[in-house]
Amino acid sequence: MLSTRKHSRQLLLATCAGIAITPSLTLAQQDSEELEEIVVLGTPPERYEAGRSDSLTGFPLDFLDMPRIVETIPEQLILDQKVTELDQALRNVPGVSLSDGFGGTNDDFFLRGYRRNTVYRDGLRRRSNFKINTTNIDRVEVIKGPASIGFGQVEPGGLVNVVTKAPLAEPWNYVELRGGRWNDLMTLLDISRPVKDTFGFRAVASLQDAESFRDFTTIKRNVIAASGEFRLTDSTSLGVSIEYRDEERPLDRGTIAVAVPDGTRRVVNEITDIPTSRRFGEDFEIFETEFQFYSIDLSHAFSDNWTLRASVAFETSDSDDIQVRPRAVFVFDESAQIIDGFFADPMNIPTPEPFFDEDTDQIWISRRVDGSQDRSIDATFVNFLVTGEFETGRVTHQLAFTADYREDEETRFFGTTPNTNGVTTPLFNLRDPIYGQLQPGFTGGFDTATDTDEYGFAIQDFVRFNDKFAALVGLRFDEADADGSGPLDSKSELSPQVGVLFSPTENVSVFASYAEAFVPNTSLSVDLDGNVSVTDPFDPENSKQFEVGVKTQFLDGKLNLSVAGFDIKKENVVIGSGDEAMLADGQDASGFEVSLTGQPIPGMNLVVGYANVDTELPDGTTPRNVADDTFNGWISYEVQEGSLAGFGFGGGVFYSGDRFGDNANTWRLGSYTTYDASVWYNLPFSFSGRDESLPTRVQLSGKNLGDEEYFPASGFNNGQRVNIGTPRAWFLSVTTRW
Repeated sequence: MLSTRKHSRQLLLATCAGIAITPSLTLAQQDSEELEEIVVLGTPPERYEAGRSDSLTGFPLDFLDMPRIVETIPEQLILDQKVTELDQALRNVPGVSLSDGFGGTNDDFFLRGYRRNTVYRDGLRRRSNFKINTTNIDRVEVIKGPASIGFGQVEPGGLVNVVTKAPLAEPWNYVELRGGRWNDLMTLLDISRPVKDTFGFRAVASLQDAESFRDFTTIKRNVIAASGEFRLTDSTSLGVSIEYRDEERPLDRGTIAVAVPDGTRRVVNEITDIPTSRRFGEDFEIFETEFQFYSIDLSHAFSDNWTLRASVAFETSDSDDIQVRPRAVFVFDESAQIIDGFFADPMNIPTPEPFFDEDTDQIWISRRVDGSQDRSIDATFVNFLVTGEFETGRVTHQLAFTADYREDEETRFFGTTPNTNGVTTPLFNLRDPIYGQLQPGFTGGFDTATDTDEYGFAIQDFVRFNDKFAALVGLRFDEADADGSGPLDSKSELSPQVGVLFSPTENVSVFASYAEAFVPNTSLSVDLDGNVSVTDPFDPENSKQFEVGVKTQFLDGKLNLSVAGFDIKKENVVIGSGDEAMLADGQDASGFEVSLTGQPIPGMNLVVGYANVDTELPDGTTPRNVADDTFNGWISYEVQEGSLAGFGFGGGVFYSGDRFGDNANTWRLGSYTTYDASVWYNLPFSFSGRDESLPTRVQLSGKNLGDEEYFPASGFNNGQRVNIGTPRAWFLSVTTRW
């Protein structure tokens, strides 16, 4: 879909107490919005505004008019919670479960039970994957359920779309200095300037240098983003943007789970004295990436009702990674003769124990060094969007035509070394580790290259019959071509969407919808000689969702409540391999979600959600990492008047139900609950010395206050890669504006 960056209102002042201000809009909105002076007590409520969305349809629909569930995480909530990474922000959305994320280096999660590790940027499916920090985020939109109508090939659980910051119509200067546990230091700068009502620019930058509770771990990442908007005429504007990210962090495979007498597995940190800080890899493990994104957007209004937006964007990234990958787990009794990882008698190797049942048992793992080197990704996006409004009799229409093209190329060398075996190379002792016995070089490997072209055309129409009834209908056509070692047949797919809406009162909507999603069935394989081939002998995966729900607003629109039930089925999933590959039914998911957000009284902000998801694979088991139940809650309040005006505090809780660690459902990760809190005060002065109405904010935040030991995800069915949750942490920040 076209990148639709119609940003919601942003205020010039992020936090202030008892002063008169004017809402600050993006330059593109300044002509279409009437500016009026309002009085704000405490943090302006517009900083939490999340009532409209255009990411799925191409045109904005209010909360009550959208016959789908779209959750929005605004920037102010991210600032209040001191969220620095996308996966932390997603805890504010019910029904999200985390996945392994390639050793903690990528954003990887489940929505409504389906794994989705691709993140969209301003409506475009970003090709490169890494952990996004929140420096350049205006808001995060989470579309629940199949969304092929707007985005092409996607998994049916939904998608995450990050909307980046754009120039504002009023001056904005923001500086933050942040420090936290484990030497986590971060500096953030955000500046926006209008110039003579015809041009505006915004520059955002951050530097972060942090350690971790994990041994020999250092994270360094820098973000620089700039955007500009030119008002060429009263009806035409041009937008340009650039973003650069550079990041270094270890590729950390976490801990492991071992077999225990009851026939299941347990994480070793729960049943032994191995600390959660201990890594089972080496200090040379690293994931390094440089990412650049450029975009040009031209918008033109033909009339008051019809507009055109044309966009071109380019993405490029270069990365290298090297890891020490666990390959197998061995448990021996205390009498087994293993010295520095080598069997004392290679001709008489001891028999491993079937499970860990004595505190004196030895736990060893075999490891392999591998990784992708010189990985290069280049992607091009071209998008067109035409939106309009018209009437046919008493019926009104909001219409969107979209056409988009995407091409991406990827090349890399994947290097490998033999597994350790305790005979010619050492095993690794989890209880008494010896580091430095493996080296970062490769003894083998292979090159891969892929080239993909995708085309899409869609039409959507929101039809308002009267005050009571409305419908959203749409159809999209996609065609995808992939090229590995040779060209493949193109695959095409039609993706419909239908939603109906009934509004018995002006603040209640009842809806039902049907939507589809697809993913091409292409697979990459490597033969014994290292030759790479890509095949697509089957029709694309196809998914269907039926959803029903009710939305309502309370307190004159200050509080939004949505309740939805859904049923998703995936078909045309490839099982088996080679000549035995065939299509079969895939995963099913059903459940319901409840979400409550808003500002019930001045100064208070509320975000609460609960989801129950029942997922099932074709053999009747549950996918690993998916929690049946999740709950999220956050409430904050800032004093509006009196001697404590400007003092604020907030607290939150996140609960994840029990999850399986493998698809066969033979062991569990357990449930967990974490508690967070923040307290802040707006000092009645600015470090800039220019304007006392722009206060300096001092904030102390704590995460996982109960110091819960938990394991967010399993990266492999047999328990060789288990992520470890972050212990109790704190952050102290100082922000100022002028």
